[in-house]
Amino acid sequence: MHLSDLIPGPTMAHARAAEIATLEITGLGSDSREAGKGFLFAALAGSHADGRDFIGAAVKAGAAAILTDERPFDAALDAIADTGVPILTCEAPRRELALAAARFWPRQPGLIAAVTGTNGKTSTVEFIRQIWRRATWDAASIGTLGLQGPDPRTMQGRMLGLPSLTTPDAVSLHAALQPICSAGITHLALEASSHGLAQHRLDGLKIHIAGFTNLSRDHLDHHPDMEAYFAAKARLFTELLMPGGCAVINIDDSYGARLAEMMRNMNPQERVILTVGSDKRADFRITGVAAMDFGIDVTVEHDGKSLCIPMALAGTFQAVNAVTAAVMAHASGLPLHDSLWALPYVTGAEGRMQLVSGHPAGARVVVDYAHTPDALESALRALRPETRGRLAVVFGAGGDRDAGKRPMMGSTAKAHADLVYVTDDNPRSEDAATIRAAIIETCPDAIEIADRGEAIAAAMRELNADDVLLIAGKGHENVQLVGSETLPFSDSSVARNAIRRLTADGDDG
Repeated sequence: MHLSDLIPGPTMAHARAAEIATLEITGLGSDSREAGKGFLFAALAGSHADGRDFIGAAVKAGAAAILTDERPFDAALDAIADTGVPILTCEAPRRELALAAARFWPRQPGLIAAVTGTNGKTSTVEFIRQIWRRATWDAASIGTLGLQGPDPRTMQGRMLGLPSLTTPDAVSLHAALQPICSAGITHLALEASSHGLAQHRLDGLKIHIAGFTNLSRDHLDHHPDMEAYFAAKARLFTELLMPGGCAVINIDDSYGARLAEMMRNMNPQERVILTVGSDKRADFRITGVAAMDFGIDVTVEHDGKSLCIPMALAGTFQAVNAVTAAVMAHASGLPLHDSLWALPYVTGAEGRMQLVSGHPAGARVVVDYAHTPDALESALRALRPETRGRLAVVFGAGGDRDAGKRPMMGSTAKAHADLVYVTDDNPRSEDAATIRAAIIETCPDAIEIADRGEAIAAAMRELNADDVLLIAGKGHENVQLVGSETLPFSDSSVARNAIRRLTADGDDG
């Protein structure tokens, strides 16, 4: 592909535009280690490294052109420019790279839905994929759980190379869409993180449906304040959602209500806006959620009609995620009746209110990814109606992340749980004891057990028949980050092993 076809604006703005326009580009990316002959290398400024420091390595590897920001050149960059390698600049190189990736890898599924929010993205995306699959549509999802959906046999052994991020970088994402399309996938649901939206990872995607779950304190180590966090999320709706597309928004959340109003004030004829929630103004109003032995019964009112839908899901807050998914599936062309009545057949996503069965005393054990104060409160509130005895929780907080939420999580656990076990999450480079102390400061009656496996086992031993245990924070993760080490660890596997040991001890007795 010619350079001018790939990044027309920066190419035409270059002093040698006519000369470099037909330069043949064979690949693109922002990692100098992956650069090759004929590549376009994007030198991006990051929080931990500056891509300009690696331009020399990329050129040595064969990069044919460089894309970077508008900062003044230093001597090293001037020297590279003097060799004849064109260095193109623009105000937003991340966005330009994403658009270039969309041009270089042009194939996309015919229908793309994206979901953003602090909590509920993974569950909602997984529910959409399952509803589509039940309608016999060829569907996949991309997010925290990786790529879900395509039959590996149809991929013909091709590795997608998606990084372990909620929202992959633009180059990885657009490159992965090619084999996904070749596998016959027509419908794609994906998670849109605030980092991904702020860094333009989804730019260039043809997003037909956008969903908003909620917004609460998280990622303030990345965003300067909640307004910046909200602005990043809002990009999905105000900038990336295609004209004629549909927005599905939970207006029980104050930021969701604000977002819906923003969109109505923009141009109400340009996009369809559908709202969900218990708010009486919601287009799809959830008027009742009852905890049952098998899951939850959810009553939904729409267009003067009321439906009572059983769902095999743990946690009452899953109702809004499930209804949001059903409405998004309906917006994609599925008849409303088929969309809503697919909900009794959906199953929870891995690590999202995941039931670990078999406790010998008959207690319920649930693993969830809740790692923010709001998510922890939502999970505990959702499990309270299902708890006839005591509600226990095991949790910690991640290191090298927003420290302000740690005491908030402690006070949340104290307010909503009967038994609290504070343990390690992913301490990373921080002192784990300091993290635990910040939590316990607002939850002084908590039982502190540093080793996460032992904390889970100790909580298991204390459970009686009517008790419920929430193991929160790591969800689907299968490793624990301690210092510079990445150690194997899965909450659900550890919980199942603890249940096996308890069962064996009971049999021995």
